[in-house]
Amino acid sequence: MIDPHKDNAALTDEELVRNAKNDKRAVSELIARYLRTVEYFASKYAPDIREDMVQEGFVGLLKAVNTYRHDENVKFSTYANVCVKNKIISSMKKNRLLGNIEFDEEMNEDIFEESAQKDPESILIENERIEEINKKINEALSEQEWKVFRLFLTGMAYNQMALNLGVTVKSVDNAMQRVRRKLKSVLK
Repeated sequence: MIDPHKDNAALTDEELVRNAKNDKRAVSELIARYLRTVEYFASKYAPDIREDMVQEGFVGLLKAVNTYRHDENVKFSTYANVCVKNKIISSMKKNRLLGNIEFDEEMNEDIFEESAQKDPESILIENERIEEINKKINEALSEQEWKVFRLFLTGMAYNQMALNLGVTVKSVDNAMQRVRRKLKSVLK
């Protein structure tokens, strides 16, 4: 059992994923931790439409949070990287934006090597940035938006969310649009 009083920054990614279903601070922490990864993939594959692909990348990250299986013996970071990259590529294919991009299978290792070479000052600055992002996400989402977002993370369809919350499907859709917009503005 994960200690609910333990600071999210001290939790592993896998522990945060377990907490994400009920704790928006855990989701915020994961988003902050994977911000650079999402930005990296968006810049790698779509530098001209990077901002749009960052949003797609976060959808992939949230899907990873929702579908990650702790019993598979795969690190969450590995799974999340695949989900983010695949969501960006899928979106580009869907919108016919994918040219002749050669996929570099070593790019995941580049991200981790870069992270391992950080000096203490960089780590402190990044931790402060993560705290700031967490605070902004928690302040940005209303209670209703958080409820809809939490249900979204469980993989529920909009009609199921509406039934669960006792609201219309349109209300759920509107709330999710606000969540996306707020997360996008917080993560700029």
